[in-house]
Amino acid sequence: MLFNHINRAAPWLSWPFMAATSTLFVYLILSFLNNCSRRVQSPTTVLAGAEPLVATIVPTAGEPIEMLRRTMISVLDQDWPDERLCLLIGDDSHRDEVSALVYALQQEYPAVRFLYYRPPPRGSSYRRGDAKAGNLNAGLDTLRFNEIDAAFIETRDADDLVGDTSFLRRCLGPMMEDPRIAYAQTIKESLVTPGDPFGNNDPLFYRGGILSRHAANAVFPCGSGLVWRYEALQSIGDFPTWNLVEDLQSGMDALRRGWHGAYVPIIGAVGQTAPEDIPNLYKQRGTWAIDTVRLILFRSMRGLNIRQKLHFLEMGLHYISSPANLLCFLIPAISLIAGVPLLTGSNDAYVEQFWAMLIAMELYLVALNGRAGWKNAFRSREIWIGLAPVYAAAIFKAIVNGRHRKPTYRVTRKSHLHAWYWRQTLPQAATLILLVAAMAKAVATDSLLQWQYLGFAYWWILGTVLMGSFLRKSWFGLHPGPKSAFARFSS
Repeated sequence: MLFNHINRAAPWLSWPFMAATSTLFVYLILSFLNNCSRRVQSPTTVLAGAEPLVATIVPTAGEPIEMLRRTMISVLDQDWPDERLCLLIGDDSHRDEVSALVYALQQEYPAVRFLYYRPPPRGSSYRRGDAKAGNLNAGLDTLRFNEIDAAFIETRDADDLVGDTSFLRRCLGPMMEDPRIAYAQTIKESLVTPGDPFGNNDPLFYRGGILSRHAANAVFPCGSGLVWRYEALQSIGDFPTWNLVEDLQSGMDALRRGWHGAYVPIIGAVGQTAPEDIPNLYKQRGTWAIDTVRLILFRSMRGLNIRQKLHFLEMGLHYISSPANLLCFLIPAISLIAGVPLLTGSNDAYVEQFWAMLIAMELYLVALNGRAGWKNAFRSREIWIGLAPVYAAAIFKAIVNGRHRKPTYRVTRKSHLHAWYWRQTLPQAATLILLVAAMAKAVATDSLLQWQYLGFAYWWILGTVLMGSFLRKSWFGLHPGPKSAFARFSS
């Protein structure tokens, strides 16, 4: 219907709008199809006396020593026999303080097998992967060199505490029952400022969307709070190094080979910190976007069934549809301000279908939100729209760099740098000004009496609210507020 009413005399406006609207529509349809079925993993635990040997690899690249110590203590103090645990610390920073910490904990936990290793330097021909994958692969090599016969490998980020003392028992339960399961992923949370203003805990995914992935055998590893079957890792050639980070690609590679992934609904990892300033947020989410888009565009999905492919495609469209949604806000505003109609002719039929689609979309988002609460739903949408310029840049980089060249990876900063990041949010500020200007002109010229602009006013109001709320985060943390989440946790 949109195709029949676009203004072909202004293709610079009408064609991008049609492409953006179509992209958003396809994403919503795909999301609906993928979320029609959900499944929860039956709770299974490893009984006392039946515990296999587990090797936990903790890669570190300069995190504060006290942060690393807390993570290691949480691993050591969980409900798992010391003699059935091997703890590896991969020190990419090559610090004597780290080796001293490992030695001190070895004296405190003598039954645990500790292995401290320093991965080959980045760029070395002996290193298999420059980023975290290179550290993890060096850990696997260390296990083989020391002839540690561990059937299961846990990977845990240096800043992630064990969130549930039954973590290993709950993860290995289904894996020991079903030899087809390559990995088990748990819920990841972080110690954040009250209200989780940057959406770091993402309850809509970890307590919602991932259940549909579990039903379709499309769960992917999230890097931490994760247990791998060693045999499955061997089958994919250890941790992959083609992508920026190893987690998403390793899951796809395992699923392509017929392995299964499982989601265990316990809090397996609690980050001691999470991005709460704009540059760090941009860095983390931009990396995720580049990684996902590169994987969808350039890696083969051969071996995946149709349901698995649709779930991975939805991940790519999640990032692509964010700037597309932003164009749905901006193009009608530009149309009104420039005095160039976006639609032509009698468009009552289009307007009726537009409102029908709009209402259906909002009802679906409410249903998809489930029990997460409207604040979490709003925050997820706010971050999704606010990061549209970041996602657009990530998509551009992924395409320009192509299959054989990937951007440089930088570790997400483990501290907050609060300031007013007005330069970094200029695109969002310009968007907000344009939307307000369009609404002002619509009111002043009685344009809202026209059906098409009355419909577009919905986009303008929604875009203004979301973008205005996101802009407030550009100076988040400048004023004294409640105690930080970690301060409350540690007290």
